Amino acid sequence: MPSKKTAKKASAKGTSKKAVSKSGASKARGAAAKSSGGGFQTFAMHVNAPTQERAFNAMRASRAAHPSFALTAGANINTLDPETAAQNYLRQALDSSAVPSFTAPVADGAESEFKSLGTDTLPLTNTKTVKFRQFFNKIPVYSSLVTVELDENNQLLAINSAMGTPTGVSAIAKIAPAEALKKALAQAGTKPSPEPTPRLSYYYDETASRWRLVYIIEDVPVKKSKEKSTSGYRMPLAMDYVIDANTGALVAELPRTPTVTIEVDAKDGLGQVRHIRFSKDGAGKLALRDEVLNLLTCDFKFRDPDLKESLLPGDVVGNPPDPWADGAVSAHANAGAVATFLRDVVKRNNIDNRGGALVSTINCVVASESPGNKVWLNAFWTPLKQQMVYGQVLFNGKLRSLSVFLDVVGHEMFHGVTDATSRLEYANQSGALNESYSDIFGAIIANFAQADIAQWNWEIGAGLGSNGKPLRDMKKPSRCGQPEKMSQFKQLPNTRNGDFGGVHVNSGIHNFAAFKLITSRNALGFVFKPSEVAALFYIALTQQLTRRSDFSASRRAVTLAARTFFRNDPPATLAAKVKAITDAYTAVGIKEPAN
Repeated sequence: MPSKKTAKKASAKGTSKKAVSKSGASKARGAAAKSSGGGFQTFAMHVNAPTQERAFNAMRASRAAHPSFALTAGANINTLDPETAAQNYLRQALDSSAVPSFTAPVADGAESEFKSLGTDTLPLTNTKTVKFRQFFNKIPVYSSLVTVELDENNQLLAINSAMGTPTGVSAIAKIAPAEALKKALAQAGTKPSPEPTPRLSYYYDETASRWRLVYIIEDVPVKKSKEKSTSGYRMPLAMDYVIDANTGALVAELPRTPTVTIEVDAKDGLGQVRHIRFSKDGAGKLALRDEVLNLLTCDFKFRDPDLKESLLPGDVVGNPPDPWADGAVSAHANAGAVATFLRDVVKRNNIDNRGGALVSTINCVVASESPGNKVWLNAFWTPLKQQMVYGQVLFNGKLRSLSVFLDVVGHEMFHGVTDATSRLEYANQSGALNESYSDIFGAIIANFAQADIAQWNWEIGAGLGSNGKPLRDMKKPSRCGQPEKMSQFKQLPNTRNGDFGGVHVNSGIHNFAAFKLITSRNALGFVFKPSEVAALFYIALTQQLTRRSDFSASRRAVTLAARTFFRNDPPATLAAKVKAITDAYTAVGIKEPAN
């Protein structure tokens, strides 16, 4: 879908300050969309934002005369399919002088085109979002995204965008896809079958501060290392590789693996009685398989999930004459708690939103990270196998599975949700945001049964950190060595030993903002209910963020989510809730991106 309000002439720095429609009429572009860093320009508008009321009114008044709507003049907008309606709104907004700062970049004379990524229905808000990827010369712009949100009557609610201007880059690759794949596989040290497909993209190289034409090779399994990490952070199981399509040089390695029907009552690893479901096969054998929530729990019998990955998920946990293993009960029951939260609270059908199985494997030991005695202080979601893997620690002389911690389980499983939606890059600020959203949902899920937010526990992995501390504390990140404000942001190398730019360190800043938001108070008490904060962060994560979104983009995303979710509230109530979000992010120094 080409845009119409495009620049007359592209300069080396981007678009010009004049825009021209296909009819030949030109207009002043006005204030340019502000760069969010990383070579991208961002823009957002919402029907419930007071400063944008005039623009929405002007667009409504001119809608019938716009060519895209004139073609459907015989049909009411609410009878159109959401994708067509969203395309029409996007074209109009790009053409409209009412929103001068929203324009489609032009790169070396080539106009932006926008291709739909499909429609999502959000039961939480009774709205639909249609997402578009930006293209030039039929080639996608990596990390670009335009989200158009519609209400139940197909009326425009919001537009949120991040667009790039890849100037000075040829659209013709000089090396073949096979050569790029060979480079990536050599870097990974593996030969996966089937081999992944290299795909051309325009990619902004932040290190060199310039655009490149690259091949992206996604989800490549990497060779397992027996070397111990000096940082304590594990080597990812999979990487995305970015290969320059002109030179064949490796541009970037992007980690893809974040770390850390019969019913019965059974004790879990904390000695608590949990209600779980299991199944019985034709031979009468029992197994930890919940066919209602689609859960499966397996035992790896202390094998190495890195070196023996092909054997995952392991043996399905059965029930011989002995009681169910308490670690298996924990993993099974806590996976059920996450599945129930996803379905009942944020209206998501399991991690993949298609009802796919939630698979958990206990009793895993990565030998290169283990001090021995079957101890392995880690857990992770593997995108290659689409499942959870749990280690264990010694507690009072007995092994205790990390699956006993509901916040840890929720954290890791939400990495799966992120991987299936915004796919936030697991490096630098987007990686810290990836970690923070998992912490946020780990805390929300673990505390959700407690209606009084004042009683919530904000520790993540209580007792698993050094000196008996938690791994992280959202209420006081500095307690666990994390910064709490942007002024304390730590610039670390984008390497394994640098925690990929400090993803586990700098996440404390966004965590602290989330804590302040969730605990916001006014004269009547807490501003938000638990279900409301869950909705805000879920909508932001799954609908508004791109692969390279930073903390400021998250602030905007949560604000947009609030304007939609609370759109039927009295104006004063909506304003108070938006202010609570603004105050929380401002308190930690996370600024609002400017249009």
